[in-house]
Amino acid sequence: MKDGAKYFQLFGLLKNEINRGIYQSGQKIPGENELAEKYGMSRQTVRQALSLLEQESLIERRQGSGTYVRENAPRRKRSWNVGVMATYISEYIFPSILRGIESELSEEGFFPLLSATKNRVDSERKILEDYIEKQIDGLIVEGTKSALPNPNLPLYEKLQDMGIPVVFFNGYYPALTNTVSVTTDDRQGGFDAVSYLVQKGHRKIGGIFKGDDMQGLERYAGYMKGLLENGLPLQDEWVLWFNSESRGVLFSDEREAARCVNLFEDCSAIVCYNDEIAVKFVGALRKFGVEIPGDKAVISFDNSLLSEIGPVKITSLDHPKENLGACAARKLIRMMNGHEEKSTVLTWGFSEKDSV
Repeated sequence: MKDGAKYFQLFGLLKNEINRGIYQSGQKIPGENELAEKYGMSRQTVRQALSLLEQESLIERRQGSGTYVRENAPRRKRSWNVGVMATYISEYIFPSILRGIESELSEEGFFPLLSATKNRVDSERKILEDYIEKQIDGLIVEGTKSALPNPNLPLYEKLQDMGIPVVFFNGYYPALTNTVSVTTDDRQGGFDAVSYLVQKGHRKIGGIFKGDDMQGLERYAGYMKGLLENGLPLQDEWVLWFNSESRGVLFSDEREAARCVNLFEDCSAIVCYNDEIAVKFVGALRKFGVEIPGDKAVISFDNSLLSEIGPVKITSLDHPKENLGACAARKLIRMMNGHEEKSTVLTWGFSEKDSV
């Protein structure tokens, strides 16, 4: 991490602690040496962070005595509101994730302000602007099209400047520095899916992946690694890519379904990005007389209810839905109370059903 990023990170941490009342008006804060040791930074970096706090009239240096929080330091009062922004709220696995978030927040007296971007960056911008205006205490967010450049990063940086902690879940924006996230090990998941199919005797394995979020790219990376490490062919024509805009029309009519089914004609097994895509794909295969798992095997991600309700129950990696949400909320609560947090990567479970 560059020194500039380090001193700005420390500035945000100390500002947050002053805003939260960890350091009270008139209270002496730790000296440069102590802060440098605590945060693993140089004294020069600490000095730069303290200078920013002084410029914002949050602290004052008293000759021969030390550094103190100013008596009239401007503070942001706690609103007890926490923004929770997901791509979707009422669909798929998101209710379970949100249940985990809400249980932890409510226990500490916080009220979640729920918003859905529908995976649109223009919606994300409006929601972020609204959260900033409401002066929320913290934000739990699922990135929108997290694999693509995002025009809203300055708003996330503004939240950091205001001392408002942010925790990402499912994915995050690599271009943002000092982010805290809770994600699943999607690369390992893709590798495990291929390895399972190989154990079942499959050698020609295709894949369907989402190209505009980190989960899709990481699952593809694991899929690719699984093929290469097992000495299997990686064929471009055996991989079908889609994005947020094309998600709704995938397999939507007979012509499109036939194109997708024909793409995997030579494959004996297919790894699907998630259960929603897998259910549509299995439906298209069956419509064209392809038996699952007799003719082709299908494996997916998330182990949602969708994997259970169709004519073929789909073998699926089990997403730690509620646990992921609870973990993100616990991290945010600690950050709002002035503690440092690091990112966490959760492992996948496995639910073997009828499709392999």
